[in-house]
Amino acid sequence: MKQHSVLGACGLECGLCPRYHTNGPSKCPGCDGQDFKLKHPACGFVTCCVNRHGLETCAKCADWKNCDRVGRLLDSIKQSDSFISYRPLVENYARISKLGIEGFINLLSVKIKLLEHLLADYDDGRSKSYYCLACQLLPIEDIEAALQEAEGEFNQTADTAGKARLVRATINRRAGTAGIDLKLRK
Repeated sequence: MKQHSVLGACGLECGLCPRYHTNGPSKCPGCDGQDFKLKHPACGFVTCCVNRHGLETCAKCADWKNCDRVGRLLDSIKQSDSFISYRPLVENYARISKLGIEGFINLLSVKIKLLEHLLADYDDGRSKSYYCLACQLLPIEDIEAALQEAEGEFNQTADTAGKARLVRATINRRAGTAGIDLKLRK
C-alpha cells in the first residue's frame, strides 16, 4: 500500500480531486487508499508502479519517460478535457524529482488546505470542480493572492453565492494572467 493516497501512482494530485472531497458512496479514498481497489479495480499505474516496483509514484521510476502507459496518458492530456487535471503531470514529476516525495507532499498539503478553505467558505453548490481544477493548475501563490484579493473585497452582506462569484472572478483573472484556461472545452 502507498504511503500517500493524496498523490496518485500516475502523478495526479488525488487530494485535489472533487471525488476525494465528496461525501457518500462516490467518494474516492485516493490512490491505493482504503477500498481503492473496489472503486478502481484495474488501475494499471498502481499495478505496475506500486505492486511490481514498490514505488510511491511513477515519477520515481527511472524509466517513466519511456513508459508506454505514461506516454498514452500524456498524449490523452492533449486530446481530451476529461484529462485536464493531468496537465501538470510532467511538472509534478519534475518537482517530485527535485523535492522528493515528502517535499512534494508538503506542497500538495498546502494546496489541499487552500482547496478545503475554498470548499468550506465559498462553495455555492456548483463550484467544487472549478476550485479543484484551479488548485490543480494554478501555482499556490496565485491561489493565495486571488483569495486575499477576493476576501478584501467582500461585502458584509454578501451571501455564499456572491462570495463564490467574486472568488471565481479573482481566480479567473489570475489564471488569465498566467495563461491558464480553467474552462472545459466542449
